[in-house]
Parts: sequence; structure tokens; C-alpha cells
Amino acid sequence: MGHSDTVRFRYRSKAEDIDIVLEGTEQLVNSVRTAIGISGAMGFVRQVSSGQEGNDVGIGTPTSQIPNPEESLPGPPPDPSRIPSVVRTVGELDLEEKISGLGTSKQSDPDIAALEEFLSEVEPPEPLSNVLSVDPMAEAWLQLILTMVVREHGHTSLSISDIHRLLGERVSKGEVEIKVFLDRLWKLGKLERIHGGAEDHYSPNPSWLESQ
Repeated sequence: MGHSDTVRFRYRSKAEDIDIVLEGTEQLVNSVRTAIGISGAMGFVRQVSSGQEGNDVGIGTPTSQIPNPEESLPGPPPDPSRIPSVVRTVGELDLEEKISGLGTSKQSDPDIAALEEFLSEVEPPEPLSNVLSVDPMAEAWLQLILTMVVREHGHTSLSISDIHRLLGERVSKGEVEIKVFLDRLWKLGKLERIHGGAEDHYSPNPSWLESQ
């Protein structure tokens, strides 16, 4: 652009509620911009002397250097007719069948009696070695229980009463003590507390579930 060309400068900032439009020769526009402190790579300039507005140009970028998108894109031009269409009636998608085809386990309600029997047959877990553990042995049992619920049944949480039924006798804690124990783990970010229904549920934080 020559100094005698008519150009239009536009600078907008929604955050600062600013909208500036300058039009005139390039020399005049640049002079005003300098005076009001809007220089450098701020705003956009359009050449309007030919009677037609050109493309937006970043400050200091000649129009001859702006790439043509059609020339810069690699490969042949896109052909929408070659994209296969998938037409499906709303409501006909069988989600369970699709999930099964991916090899993902279907969610099932945990059998607390079966879990009790399983826990009675396995070797007691090693107490957690984490120095931040509030009760290393109780946390190790709780990790084992919630791992079974999450991985084998696809559930993300367990109720307080079920946790007490599975954990209470093994760690010598009554119902109130189990609630206090779970609440402390929740405050430490190891569990998430879920409100709703007849009683609260607790869900394990994935990082805690993998901790030792």
C-alpha cells in the first residue's frame, strides 16, 4: 500500500469496551494511531481506495504476502459426495449392543453377600504405606472393596451401610466410626461424597484407588 492510498483501520476490545475506526491515507491513519497509542500489531487495516474493501490485513503485513487458502491447502479439493452418509432413525440405536460389541462390561448391581464371601476367602491386604493414611489397614480393605465394585460391576460408588457391612467387622469399627472414617477420607480428597436417595454414597478418587 502506498502512502496516498485510502485505508481503514479498525481496533476493537470487548474487554475494555473499545471500538475505534480510522479512515484516510495510510500516513494519516498511522499518525493518528501513533498519537493515541495504538501501534504495532494491534487492529486490522483494509485498503479501500479502489472502491472495494480488501481482505483484513494484520498491521505491517502486505496484501501480496497473504496466502490464498485454495493454493496453500495440500491434496485435492474436498469432495462432499465421497463422504459416506449414515442415516439412522431416532431411537433405533441399541446402546447395550454397541457397548457389548466394544467389549465393555455391562453395569450390574453388586451382590453384597457374594462380596462378603469373596472377602472372607482372600488374604488380608497389605496396609497402605502412605504416611497420610488415616487408618492404613482400613484404607487397604476399602480400596479392595471399591476396586471390586468399580471394575467388576461398573458402579462408581457404594452406600455407607454396604461399606459398613463389608468393612465394619474386619477393621473393628461400628457404623458411627465408619461414617467418621469415610468423612475423613472425603475431607482429604480420597473419596467423593454423593448425596441423594435414602443415604449417602462414597466414590473413590482414581488416584487414591491406585495408591499403595
